[in-house]
Amino acid sequence: MPFLKLMLRQSRVWLVGLLGVLVFVVGRWVISPEAAVPTVAKGGYWVMLVTVVLFARTLWRLTRESLSNYRPSRADWAALALIVACGGVWVAHERQGFKILADETLLLGTSMGLHYEREVAFPVRATDVQGPFQFPERHLDKRPFFYPFVVSLVHDVTGYRPTNGFHVNAVLGFLFLGLAYVIGWRLGGTRWSGALWVLLFAGLPLLAQQAAGGGFELLNLVMMATFLLLALRYAERPDDLSLEAMCLAAVLLAQTRYESVLFVLPAAVIALWGWWRDGRVFLSWPVVLCPVFLLPYVLQNRVFEMNTGVWEMASRPGYEVPFSLGYVPDNLGHALAFFFDTSGYQGNSIYFSALGLLALPFFALMILRLLRGATAGQPVAVGATGIGLFLIGGLLLAYFWGQFDHPVIRRLSLPLHWLMAMAVATVGAQLIRRTVVWQALCAGAVLALLVQGIPTMARQAYLWDYQPAVEMEWRADFLARQTRRDFLFIDRDVTFWITQRISATPVAQATLRKEGLAYHLRNHSFSAMFVFQRFTVDDQTGALTIDPADDLGPNFELEPVAQRRIATLHLARISRIGAIRENGEIVARAVLAVPAVEPQLSSAELQKVKAEYLEKWIKQLP
Repeated sequence: MPFLKLMLRQSRVWLVGLLGVLVFVVGRWVISPEAAVPTVAKGGYWVMLVTVVLFARTLWRLTRESLSNYRPSRADWAALALIVACGGVWVAHERQGFKILADETLLLGTSMGLHYEREVAFPVRATDVQGPFQFPERHLDKRPFFYPFVVSLVHDVTGYRPTNGFHVNAVLGFLFLGLAYVIGWRLGGTRWSGALWVLLFAGLPLLAQQAAGGGFELLNLVMMATFLLLALRYAERPDDLSLEAMCLAAVLLAQTRYESVLFVLPAAVIALWGWWRDGRVFLSWPVVLCPVFLLPYVLQNRVFEMNTGVWEMASRPGYEVPFSLGYVPDNLGHALAFFFDTSGYQGNSIYFSALGLLALPFFALMILRLLRGATAGQPVAVGATGIGLFLIGGLLLAYFWGQFDHPVIRRLSLPLHWLMAMAVATVGAQLIRRTVVWQALCAGAVLALLVQGIPTMARQAYLWDYQPAVEMEWRADFLARQTRRDFLFIDRDVTFWITQRISATPVAQATLRKEGLAYHLRNHSFSAMFVFQRFTVDDQTGALTIDPADDLGPNFELEPVAQRRIATLHLARISRIGAIRENGEIVARAVLAVPAVEPQLSSAELQKVKAEYLEKWIKQLP
């Protein structure tokens, strides 16, 4: 009660509460969805920029003193070698490219919008017929935009490149392994625990896949690790700077993945505990403004209200609500099928799963015991963070798409892998008394990496099991073989082409604007117009049936250019538009430039011509 009275006497505490309520009420009910979308699109970049600058400034002030006095030891160099070696395994076995569609292309498209227009929006149509590359239509994505913002900063510094997102994740992969080593060491109380963490995550093919992709999963893990380190620092030494860094990390984590907003609760619990232990209340202005920095997140979630289709419920017939406890039993079965799969079609690690699931019940009991009467900083920070991860795990298991063995959903298991790693280190610190046990666990992790991890990464059956990724890789290969890029692409997934700075329009838009396409075809606006389409093969007759969503209709005369098997009985085809009809009559026809035909010379004849030219050239010298 005395502490509560102390809090209530602080005007900044009341201000934080008032701002929190205002942000939630205004963002959720006062501002309409139609107004919320342009507000985020136009103002989200600047709010994120201020948040990142404040966080970077606070983090630098917090670590400057520690870095100035740091001198690496021999053990530190050994740990660095382990991290580089494990990260190198990922780089060696995973090819950079889009792994999850259409999430990763939309994230890259959003980073493109942030770079070119300073708008939180991805392009839907693009053209260069007027010279500059222009975006006639852009949409606000449903995904939080911290990762696209980071990629846009790389665009700002190095110039726009579609591969920048892959490079960002490659760097984040090594950074994550470094943070994993430090946290594992701190929680387990020994460097061997840190090494075990690095080896466990290195042997997880799913994480290697994310390190070579363009998604936000690795940034989410990096921010989780950063939050835990800052929470540990604040819980051990509560002060303004530590509180500011931890709260800003929680805000950025909330804007990395949807469900990561739950980390705001552990941040609040740890902050209150620090005040209580220190016997005083301290709040810097960046902490007071944290609710305001969360306003874009609240407003962006109005997209789900304005367009219920973004829940993608139609992709799972029979499911009527996004979240339900009734989904948990089935999702648990799928989770176990993922964690202990031996076929190689899942990017799992059986060793990691066995250790983690064995430690989880003990970790849950330890959290209850530690939080009941904890007076030390580390147990509070670990316990509150663990509760946040348990909440995220429960939310994912209650999600209608929470089946971890599905190719698109596997990545959602990464926060649970982080939770399992925390459980292994924390429980191990209480039960393991001899270093040789940690060494044996590390040896088991190395064996698991050699026996399961590397062969699974090398085989990459989990990639070929996912048809959209195979299609996207073929698109990239087709584009790489083109000597010019002044063409138009019609595709259901146009964002890929636009992020490659190729003029593109969706299939549905093309059928509606046939007259416009005919105009450009007739007037040679593009060197060619290509169409990407999918077909199903009849296993009895071999006949091809086009996917209705890719069908342009009978008025488009298509000339097949390339075709590839994407999966058994599934083909993808790229065709060139040869002509466009209206009422049965051709209104526009493509005219292809015919290259000049030169006489072909043999190798001997070519050498003779070169020799004669050289002799003549020498005679002309003064």
